[in-house]
Amino acid sequence: MRRIPVDLGALGDVRYIQSETRTTPDGAIVMRDGIPVQRVSVLVRPRGDKPEVIDINIPSAAPISMDDNAKVRIDDLTAMPWSNDGRSGISWSAAGINQIGGVPKP
Repeated sequence: MRRIPVDLGALGDVRYIQSETRTTPDGAIVMRDGIPVQRVSVLVRPRGDKPEVIDINIPSAAPISMDDNAKVRIDDLTAMPWSNDGRSGISWSAAGINQIGGVPKP
């Protein structure tokens, strides 16, 4: 399947919740192009729709940490539909994420 670019304006207000380094079921760190992948949870509030939490895979050598509920900008967000053993969903990926205002945690 192909990656579909996402219109960030349609997501409305986007807020940081948490992040963690992705690992496989056996505990190995998931890598993309030699860089660890961070799973970043954000809350999106599209206008006229209910809020939803999405997990975005972002390659980052350092762990991603921001203020709780910080407003964020996501760089190059894409969605990729998937289907496996009767289950289906959307995998979200981005090139980066930045806190808007405030100072990101070290």
